[in-house]
Amino acid sequence: MEIKHGENRFYLETPHGDAELLYKMEEKVMVMYHTFVPEEERGKGLAEVLTREAFTFAIKNGFLVKPACTYVLHFVKTHEEFRKHSTFTNFE
Repeated sequence: MEIKHGENRFYLETPHGDAELLYKMEEKVMVMYHTFVPEEERGKGLAEVLTREAFTFAIKNGFLVKPACTYVLHFVKTHEEFRKHSTFTNFE
């Protein structure tokens, strides 16, 4: 599956609808505020793939990421290599 980047979203087209990560920009901070995967596609790692792609985009463009949804926050907590690019700091 090909990850696409449209207006303020990263998405994958699936047979059951788009899996997506939505974001908005606040100056140099990319606020990732919503992830969605169609029920039939859950458990396949699509949210992780989208979040990783969005983080890669943010890093390449010199943005910090503000995790504003539970999945992105979970991703930052469990992927240490992305922590320094996040505004979240409470990893205890």
